[in-house]
Amino acid sequence: MEYSLKVNGQKTDAIWLMNVLEKKNLKAHYLRKYHNSFLVDEFSLSIGLRISIHENNYSPDHPAFSYETMFLEHDFVYQETVSFELDKFCERYELGYKTIYEISFLILESLKTEGLFYHTSGEEIFFYKDGKYIFNGKYLELLKDQYDDLLESLDYSLFDD
Repeated sequence: MEYSLKVNGQKTDAIWLMNVLEKKNLKAHYLRKYHNSFLVDEFSLSIGLRISIHENNYSPDHPAFSYETMFLEHDFVYQETVSFELDKFCERYELGYKTIYEISFLILESLKTEGLFYHTSGEEIFFYKDGKYIFNGKYLELLKDQYDDLLESLDYSLFDD
């Protein structure tokens, strides 16, 4: 399963993220590489989760420069994408999913950025701006059911179509 967090604002620093993972007692292997001529920071976690940070180096006239979202009336312009890929053979998938949400929330709140989180199938999960989350109702119910403790400290609302 793959998820992506599009971020507009301060970029995620690889050293900062490594420290976050260590504080959560998550063992990770770090690799900086080039992919399609773009620099990528990649973390492979022992729980079967891979996190990659890609800068948005596209020009404003390129279709990938921004992302069309249901949460905004205009396209979301972003500086980077933080991608999460959970190994399909992962035995601790619940921990993997919870970690994906925890890290996404932490990036947005710590760096005080705007962000759009979605499943790579195209289903949008939430939008974050100015300390507030707007959730797609389907995913909010899933979070309440599976990881209610993650929502306790969040300021959030439900998206109205």
